[in-house]
Amino acid sequence: MRRSRSSVSTTGALRLAAVGLVALTLLTGCMTGKRPSLGIAPTAAGVETGDANIDTVLALFDSVSTAVFTAQYSATLRFGGTVTPVTVTQNAPDERSVTIGDTRYLTEATGTRTCTVSTGTCVEGIDPQPVSNTGVASELTFGDVAKRLRRFAGSRTAATTATQNTIAGQPATCVDLPLGTNTSTFCVLANGVLGRVVDGDITVELTTYSSASDPSLFAP
Repeated sequence: MRRSRSSVSTTGALRLAAVGLVALTLLTGCMTGKRPSLGIAPTAAGVETGDANIDTVLALFDSVSTAVFTAQYSATLRFGGTVTPVTVTQNAPDERSVTIGDTRYLTEATGTRTCTVSTGTCVEGIDPQPVSNTGVASELTFGDVAKRLRRFAGSRTAATTATQNTIAGQPATCVDLPLGTNTSTFCVLANGVLGRVVDGDITVELTTYSSASDPSLFAP
């Protein structure tokens, strides 16, 4: 029996709808697997990477908020070779000072300030613009390097290597991450203070260290 053209068209449309429903069901099934938790960034403190060598260093970096110290660094940009002195001191979790060149970032119980050391003037809040050409952020030792390490963890191209080193007279735990033809190195002291970071664009090296805070660095 010969079917009408309209009957054939209806049958074809039903078949296409059925195929689409199956495809949608399969796609939905694929999307019900493990997904990143919303609201938890991969770079947040406490997030592990699954690599024991990296996570050991990260756990130390994450503990820096309780450290009392003064540390001086030399930050060298790979391209251009610009060297910037950095001095960091912390007296309590809400009292720290980060001096990058002529710019001093103060975090106090009452808030934050960005100061120019040579003039002794300050503005409220953290202004990253004055140090934008140094490759160093105001949160250098207070989360910035740890975030960078967490980002790099997923890009490593070979197994990591853990080492113990002495930096500025202090024992440090380090991890080397192969990233293609380069290797990035992250080192941290036992109290969470940054010891060294060697990245594709910058090297930051601890040069002097004290287990006491420096009150003079809390003045503009």
